[in-house]
Amino acid sequence: MSRSRGFTLIETIVSMVIGGLIMAAGYALWRTHQVEGMRLSKKIELRNKLTLSSKQLQRAVTLAGLGLSGAANLAKQDAVGSDTLIVYTNPNETKAGLLLAADHHIAAIQVDAPTAFANAGFVALAGGGHAELRRITGVNGSTLSLDSAFANDYAMAGTFAMPARRERFYSEQDSAKLIHETPAGRLILATDVKNFQVSFADRQGKSTEISAQIRTVRFSLTGIFPAREGALNSIILSSTAIPRNTL
Repeated sequence: MSRSRGFTLIETIVSMVIGGLIMAAGYALWRTHQVEGMRLSKKIELRNKLTLSSKQLQRAVTLAGLGLSGAANLAKQDAVGSDTLIVYTNPNETKAGLLLAADHHIAAIQVDAPTAFANAGFVALAGGGHAELRRITGVNGSTLSLDSAFANDYAMAGTFAMPARRERFYSEQDSAKLIHETPAGRLILATDVKNFQVSFADRQGKSTEISAQIRTVRFSLTGIFPAREGALNSIILSSTAIPRNTL
């Protein structure tokens, strides 16, 4: 008559070791999938942020010069790692007349609707085949003080003064944030953006810095996301926009 035998101590230890190895391998595999899933999620999230930011930049460029009658409306500042795109608009397409002719020797003008310029920051003058933009340094009654005089004289008749709002887009290198700066304050468009590059081109596709010659604005956004060591950890999204003043 046979008698059943239990596991020996050695067999128990061996089975526990094998079970532990299987559990460890299973956990490592699960952890790897979890980490890769998080990385993929971060990559998708970054691409979505760059796409939305690109659309906002395209809209800003398209509206550049709105209500400014051809005055300079686009500019950029070059910097290592990130450029700054500057856009000027007159969102409400407000116009005011001159109370006195604008003299190119005097850094001030008088307008018939000074309240329209209280929070504008800039003023554009258009008339006599010329259009110029200047920064407003102060408003006193009907007088707008400017950072510098206009290059041309402007007669009262046929000249319009227009409030201009400046918007700036740039990437902060330290925080890796894409910033949209307006007179109302700063808005973070996207995080994890390490590089923002801008270039202007004329009708022939040649590089230009002259606002009146700009026909296309090209820009690229470089975002970073977590990746395995040695693996590509950045996304570059490029786009082209046409400013309104060329339409």
